[in-house]
Amino acid sequence: MQDFTDGNIAKHVINFSTPLMFGHLLLSVYGIINMIWVGHLMGHTAVAAISATVPIIMLMPPFLIGLAMATNVLIAQAFGRKDTALLKKILSNSFFASIIFCLTISAIALLFRHQLMEWVNVPDEIHDMALSYLTIMIATLVFQFFVNWMTAMLRGLGDAITVVKILIMLTVFNVTLVPLFIMGFGPVPPLGVSGAAIGTALAALLTGIIGYIYLLRHNPYINMHGWDYSFDWHIIREVFVIGVPASLQMLVVSLSGIFILSLVNSFGTDVTAAFGIGMQVDMLATIPVMSIGIAATSIAGQNLGAQKIERVFETLRMAIFFALAISLVCTLALAIFSNQIGAIFLKESAQHANVLNFVGGYYKWMAYIFPCFAFIFVIQGVLRSAGDTVALMVLSFIALIVIRVPLAYLLAGPLDFKHEGIWMAMLFSSALAVGLNLLYYKGGRWKKKRIFREKTANNQK
Repeated sequence: MQDFTDGNIAKHVINFSTPLMFGHLLLSVYGIINMIWVGHLMGHTAVAAISATVPIIMLMPPFLIGLAMATNVLIAQAFGRKDTALLKKILSNSFFASIIFCLTISAIALLFRHQLMEWVNVPDEIHDMALSYLTIMIATLVFQFFVNWMTAMLRGLGDAITVVKILIMLTVFNVTLVPLFIMGFGPVPPLGVSGAAIGTALAALLTGIIGYIYLLRHNPYINMHGWDYSFDWHIIREVFVIGVPASLQMLVVSLSGIFILSLVNSFGTDVTAAFGIGMQVDMLATIPVMSIGIAATSIAGQNLGAQKIERVFETLRMAIFFALAISLVCTLALAIFSNQIGAIFLKESAQHANVLNFVGGYYKWMAYIFPCFAFIFVIQGVLRSAGDTVALMVLSFIALIVIRVPLAYLLAGPLDFKHEGIWMAMLFSSALAVGLNLLYYKGGRWKKKRIFREKTANNQK
């Protein structure tokens, strides 16, 4: 655990975001490795099947991640206030409220999974594979939730090292189990795309169990026997007041992704496969700036709890500096080596040459989106630390739904830029989002947010 209310902000940003960056890079790497396994063992149609489900699957985790973000913010502010009694209440109330919500979301998604498949226009030749993968991923969502909740709790406490240990474990389980279930082993027959989903689910389950046992020995707050189980309506309310808008913001991102994917799918399986490869690489390239944004939330959150607003401003400046430097490197690499990156996912052949050409066309535009992400993730990380998530939801809705989706349909359709019009719209809407977030931050309304006004009476316990 680490106290961010004292010491050098630049060092805090580097020291806290670096292990987070490494851990989240591992997560992206195992996603890419899984896609490579699927591509090499089963071909580009299997890659397209999984790619077609990604925006649908991303409709569910936003609710869980949003509540985990709320837990992160609440814990960071309570820890910054040195309010242990409040911290124990936050742990119990946030955990049980979130897990009940998770099970509800899974049940609803399972009921409507066929309709969701129809919404994204999944091509007929990959429909069955995509449906089996989607069903398993939705049904096992609770395993992913517990891992997300543990890491959010640890980030709020400033413990990035343990977060990395948990993510390393998750990565190792994934890269081991996924190919085994795809190919089959012992009495287990080859399960194909379904095996990739089963391997992912078991990896999360094992990580959750082993991670909790490990934390029982190393973290004084994780032990459920030491929590304060008294019902606290204010904490429950703040979990949802902060978490639901954050979830809806990510849901906006996912809905935008569904509209975009539906448009991408209209250009055929090759473009869908190229888009899937691009999304995997994008997730990897975005991880560093996303990690810095997450670090900004925890660092700014603790300082807001301690009422040290100047340190919050300094957190924003330092975090943007580091995020922008990294994002420019990503832009340069993807602009120069896009064809070579695409070739990692598929065997070189005449059949796959068209897909690789589409990947190159994708990065002709999308390589330049990453500096936009540097500003967006960091500014939103600071705003989120204050609990001001409603504004972030609205800003995302404007950029992604009001601007991105109509513009993509206009450029790809009437203006006849075809699939490249989609990439152009994605880049332009992200640049617009930078301006919107900067304007809101400069307005200063987020500084008036107050989550906790008084310390609990037993804050020294």
